[in-house]
Amino acid sequence: MNKGFLRGTLILVGAGLITKVLGFVYRIALSRIIGDEGMGLFQMAFPILVFTIVVTTAGLPVAISKLVSEAEAKGEEERIRSILIVSVFIVIITSTVITASVLLGAPWIAKTLLTDERAIYALLGIAPIIPIIAVSSIFRGYFQGRQNMSPYAFSTIVEQSVRIFTVLLLAKYLLPYGIEFAAAGAMIGMVIGEFTGMVYLLYSFKKDPTRPRLRLIFSRQPSVSTRGKKGSYLSAFGRTVRALLRLAIPVTASRLVGSFSYAIEPIVVSQSLALAGYVTATATALYGQLEGMAIPITFFPAFITYALSVSLVPAISEAEAQNNQCLVEHRLQQAIRLSLIVTAPCALLLFLLAEPLSVLLFRQADVARLIQIMAPFTIIHALQGPFASVLQGLDRANLPMRNSIIGALIKTVLILLLASRPELGIDGVALAINCGIVIVTSLHFIDIVRLIPFSIRVKEYGKLILAVVVTGFAAYQGMALTKQMSLLSSTLLIMAMSMGVYLCCLIFLSLIRKEDVLRIPVIGKWMAFLLPQ
Repeated sequence: MNKGFLRGTLILVGAGLITKVLGFVYRIALSRIIGDEGMGLFQMAFPILVFTIVVTTAGLPVAISKLVSEAEAKGEEERIRSILIVSVFIVIITSTVITASVLLGAPWIAKTLLTDERAIYALLGIAPIIPIIAVSSIFRGYFQGRQNMSPYAFSTIVEQSVRIFTVLLLAKYLLPYGIEFAAAGAMIGMVIGEFTGMVYLLYSFKKDPTRPRLRLIFSRQPSVSTRGKKGSYLSAFGRTVRALLRLAIPVTASRLVGSFSYAIEPIVVSQSLALAGYVTATATALYGQLEGMAIPITFFPAFITYALSVSLVPAISEAEAQNNQCLVEHRLQQAIRLSLIVTAPCALLLFLLAEPLSVLLFRQADVARLIQIMAPFTIIHALQGPFASVLQGLDRANLPMRNSIIGALIKTVLILLLASRPELGIDGVALAINCGIVIVTSLHFIDIVRLIPFSIRVKEYGKLILAVVVTGFAAYQGMALTKQMSLLSSTLLIMAMSMGVYLCCLIFLSLIRKEDVLRIPVIGKWMAFLLPQ
């Protein structure tokens, strides 16, 4: 079972890395096509989308994943069918209502809330993605509950591969009509990409030999004594709805707080920067630099967080159902270890190479300052998702909800206080986001150690710190040795040399073990030959 958890995680990590690289490439290219002001319009509409998606899916992916995992362990295939049918019924209703609301309210949202009427086109362009994501979330939750991560992983690769072409093609085609139309074209490209990912998931579900047949039956065949009673199916339907909502509502509330905070963030930022004396166009451009350039590259390692978050909910639920506290802690330790191994060197290199990366990727040297402000907090951010998933797997989804509310409130207040100061401006927004990350992650960790036994492995974390320090020294020496080279050659050489040193440190200090590598699909057995026992 542990092998299945880690294997599923590694599949998602690999897929997440591919999709992150593809997504990063298209964002870089998009920023060069539509500029920082166009990225500001793009990013202003994006938080509204995230908020509507959370409302539409109602936390169902996590609930479906947990319930399907439990039903499979008990051999209740009929219950899995019931879960899927009820979920489809819920998202059909919610997606219809929310999509219509976004389409009708787009003029008011753009003019009044976002303070930039041009954002209406991006809002209209992205609205059709809501029902698509809602349907996809059901089948992603199903495959997660089965702990079969391959369909989910490949669907994200298909989606991102299509998106990278459609976003750039439509943005470039519509650019002559204005940056607002180019931003809308990019949003339409996202819709097309998401649709292809949904089609792949549906195809994978159809080919799944273990899939339940989605006919309108919500319980096992009634017995002779109950056959013909119309209430039997309705009562089973009600039980399934209650089971889903019991898990989905706290998750929804938690994500709703986060997404609502994200949705009002451009509103609060634009109003705060206005108080600091920035005109609308400048404020939009600065927000585009932060949300469209600095944050995507800073949180690039977040693919590991997402992979672990997806895998942990069913894995922790399974271990908790068996009352195996040792296995729960072991999986948590694996998640922390894997997160830190991946994100620590990334945070270091982002901080040291912020300026050359900003010039090479975005042609905006000012972005470097924002990257350096946020880079050290990448490590803490990487732990937030897995910690929340552990609490959800332990059936304590109300705790992440509470912590998210606290963090969101503090972050929003800090944005108002810091960004409205002329000497800070957009830097104040970055500092406020960092404070929110630290607060929420710390509260998650405190709740976890109260629920399960947890030991801090000082020796292992100490070895990781040593590996990062050695890597930082190598990167610093590389910067001194490559001063005479071109910016691109120098940056690539420093990154390659630093990661080579880091990999050697991981092997020498036994932070990567043979048994871990063996679980990597396809190439694991070949890579294991390079490692000691």
